[in-house]
Amino acid sequence: MTLASSKRWLVGILLVSIGLRFTGLNQINGPVFDEVFYPQYGLLYLQGEEFFYAHPPLANYLYAFAIWAYSLLPWVNIESFQSIQLSSLEPISYRWINALLGSLLCLFIYGICFQLTRNRMFAILASILVAIEGSLIVDSRIALANSFLLTFGFSGLYFFLRFYTNKGGWNNLITSGVLMAMAVSIKWSGLGFLLAAVCFALLIINNQQTGLKQLTLRHSIYYGLIIVITYVAIFLPDTYLNPNYGFFEKHQQIMGYHQTMVTENEHPYCSKWYTWPVMIRPIGYFFESTPMNNGDTANYFKAIHLFPNPFIYWFSSLSIILMMIQLAINPLIKSIRNQKELMLKRFICLGYLANFLPWVFVERCLFLYHYQTASIFSFLALAWYLSQLLNSNKPQYRSIFVLSAIIILMSFLYWLPIQMGFLMPDYEFYRRMWFNSWI
Repeated sequence: MTLASSKRWLVGILLVSIGLRFTGLNQINGPVFDEVFYPQYGLLYLQGEEFFYAHPPLANYLYAFAIWAYSLLPWVNIESFQSIQLSSLEPISYRWINALLGSLLCLFIYGICFQLTRNRMFAILASILVAIEGSLIVDSRIALANSFLLTFGFSGLYFFLRFYTNKGGWNNLITSGVLMAMAVSIKWSGLGFLLAAVCFALLIINNQQTGLKQLTLRHSIYYGLIIVITYVAIFLPDTYLNPNYGFFEKHQQIMGYHQTMVTENEHPYCSKWYTWPVMIRPIGYFFESTPMNNGDTANYFKAIHLFPNPFIYWFSSLSIILMMIQLAINPLIKSIRNQKELMLKRFICLGYLANFLPWVFVERCLFLYHYQTASIFSFLALAWYLSQLLNSNKPQYRSIFVLSAIIILMSFLYWLPIQMGFLMPDYEFYRRMWFNSWI
């Protein structure tokens, strides 16, 4: 694939990503699921009201900015934030920022893949998977913090890799540190990105054949300081606006909340960590039933589920397992001789494990969206194997690629209505619920 064609593909993917995330963004008129919390806290900042929040404050700042920026539009009539309620706001006023940042994620995934391999086909396939994957579409259309976490975390990894591949010096390391801190300032689960970066850095130190830049002790200290300083700085406005607790007291409060207030199985959509790769329990964000008014007993359903593309999840889970097996037996059979391929597979597997295994030790109620970071690393594994099938000289391998691509694209279209909130007859809704646990 040439540079020109890859640019055209990337522009097309970005446009599809934007279209899927912005189309009909205002059709659900009112907050759904945890939108009653996140944008509400942003509005409270604008109103100068104090509140407690169980995560770091960056997502709340972003929603405050989104609502404020939307209020500046000439057709929006908000005279004062003091007298307005969240239910009175147009939902697009706080959803647009999720759609914007979620749309950009595919670009950073392309950049990460290309930095590691210089393989444009692999990078394009990975960005396509991220652009059309159902759970990523849903969380980019609803005002929840998950899309912020993913975009900041993977963009931080992108600039971290740029530093390693000699595409720049301190500017990339500083940018990466700031973005990593921003990811952690959304949710503490953003530490998984930092753990993945540390594992990659240690991998480079122990492998001198990669030809990549080494992260010196000096770089490591500065990188850590950038992350800590940025993280603390992000908290400063909140300590001013919510003065009941200082910086350390806020962290104690947040830790205490997650240890005592959110118990296992307290929510109907709680799921076990080991069920996530096979998508046992999606999450219902919104549901509305309307009679057909034609004398029939059937109804129209409008539903939004955090519903991943089942075949992308299943194929990617098989891919990450295969990749781990390849890495485990490689010292014995030397099946991976190319150093770039070896580094890529180690990066993918370490990133996956760094963002998946920590959930094993969490006893609180967990949801499928906690798997999103790890799932994207598994998408990279799937994209790698698909690119190998496509580039193969054997017709049967290329046929497997074509069949896999058709299945993924058809399943994308098939389940899109319950990801976008399209109106459908009730029997069409139930037809898409292949298992009882999906409802």
